[in-house]
Amino acid sequence: MSAPTTDVAPDASPPARQVARPFIPRMIRTFAVPLILGWLALIVIANVTVPQLETVGQMQAVSMSPDDAPAMISMKYMGEVFEEGDSDSSAMIVLEGQEPLGSAAHAYYDEMIAKLEADDKHVQSLQDFWGDPLTATGAQSGDGKAAYVQVKLAGNMGETLANESVEAVQNIVESLQPPPGVEVFVTGASAMTADQQLAGDRSLRVIEAVTFTVIIVMLLLVYRSIITSVIMLAMVVMSLTAARGGVAFLGYHGIIGLSTFATNLLVVLAIAASTDYAIFLIGRYQEARGYGEDRESAYYTMFGGTAHVVLGSGLTIAGATFCLSFTRLPYFQTLGVPLAIGMVIVVFAALTLAPAIIVVSSRFGKLLEPKRAARVRFWRRIGAAIVRWPGPILIAAVALSLVGLLALPGYQTNYNDRNYLPKDLPANQGYAAADRHFSQARMNPEVLMVESDHDLRTSADFLVINKIAKAIFAVEGISRVQAITRPDGKPIQHTSIPFQISMQGTAQKLTEKYNQDLTANMLSQVDDMQSTIDSMERMQSLTAQMAAVTHGMVVQMKNMVTDIEQLRDGIANFDDF
Repeated sequence: MSAPTTDVAPDASPPARQVARPFIPRMIRTFAVPLILGWLALIVIANVTVPQLETVGQMQAVSMSPDDAPAMISMKYMGEVFEEGDSDSSAMIVLEGQEPLGSAAHAYYDEMIAKLEADDKHVQSLQDFWGDPLTATGAQSGDGKAAYVQVKLAGNMGETLANESVEAVQNIVESLQPPPGVEVFVTGASAMTADQQLAGDRSLRVIEAVTFTVIIVMLLLVYRSIITSVIMLAMVVMSLTAARGGVAFLGYHGIIGLSTFATNLLVVLAIAASTDYAIFLIGRYQEARGYGEDRESAYYTMFGGTAHVVLGSGLTIAGATFCLSFTRLPYFQTLGVPLAIGMVIVVFAALTLAPAIIVVSSRFGKLLEPKRAARVRFWRRIGAAIVRWPGPILIAAVALSLVGLLALPGYQTNYNDRNYLPKDLPANQGYAAADRHFSQARMNPEVLMVESDHDLRTSADFLVINKIAKAIFAVEGISRVQAITRPDGKPIQHTSIPFQISMQGTAQKLTEKYNQDLTANMLSQVDDMQSTIDSMERMQSLTAQMAAVTHGMVVQMKNMVTDIEQLRDGIANFDDF
């Protein structure tokens, strides 16, 4: 193979100079083989003694809800007051039938509820509305083909215990045989979060395969050497494996928390950074070789020209990602420490392992020798154009950047995870089944608690609760409000004031003929009343006469008493004589 050439003019070649040999790169070059073996040993230990990163992420998953958020505080307080549980995790079990759900579906439902209530470790409480005829309509669709039950799970949403609880509920549902024509789905926010683990692990394999395929193709196109591409891929794979193993080791021993987002983003970030650093190192090495430096001088030129760049860019990324740990939202908070540690490992590998690999590879013939001349003239022309026309080039660059900025005001953030997850996930299938019969809000309801200093189970307080429900229903965006006075989401039938007024009119209509007959019979009733009045007047006259006679009898009785007293006195006188 002919020696590599360059399109740089002979008089443009840099003058020969003595390359500095600092301590650190000199030690790396001296102990290159032990350094590589040491890295391999660390990688093997980190990846063999603990499970893989995805498994550790599932084992050490943290909650996705901030404990100090008002909604979390309120939810835990409501769970304490109503004795429903102390977590924010819940799942919806949806029953969907091809025909209206009948007695067979109810029997299956009762058996499922009994098994769920028996699992005290994973199930904290149930809202069994469909099992009670009084509240069944509140948990059943209008067409009667679907029903649901809300299950309060152990563990906060996103935590390992919450994911285990979702899996336990799924196992209970799968262990029962539903009636023919009835399908059962486990869905809800917690089930969706648990399924994100499956989707993340599944997509991570695809990301790694596609990324490495693209990297291999690009390296072959740029370097035109299979050996160089393989060496560079070895650097990337070893750096990635070291970062994965280090973070998995720390997560497995509970030193740091993990989430699906952290594990996925760590892999992508490690691949991107390690690829860039490998390109920096090998590119600078080949550039020095193209200028005619020997292998040792090219190595020191490579290290001196790239080490500070790798260290600065890597620590910048690590510091920026570490700042995520100061956020309050666990979605971002869990990214901070794992990504920062992973980036530090990648940078350390790029500054020690990668140069050692280059040293060892350069000793085997022309493994890392450039296959073509460096395109110095092309880049010099670009630099000359920028110096000659800075204004137009700046305007063109700003115009290109404005293309993205102009679209930014129309961007709308969407926090609905369903839009970004595969449709074949169990939770997504459950949501789709629920959407066919219920509104989307039924699967993710908002809860409002009304608290007072006295018992609310009175008719007066029911009226207050009903007024609150009506006021909330009037708010824009509210499609349904369930309360004690609205168990099925709408006012109870035959309880509204217009209906009561209508019922009074109906009763009057039914008694109209009877009232007309009574009106026609009023004259005879008047005659009867007059006869009664006459009889009463005669009775009054007789009573007055009886009173006069009685009065006369009283006077006569008084006279008789006087006569008897005189007779008594006369008889007494007779006795004296």
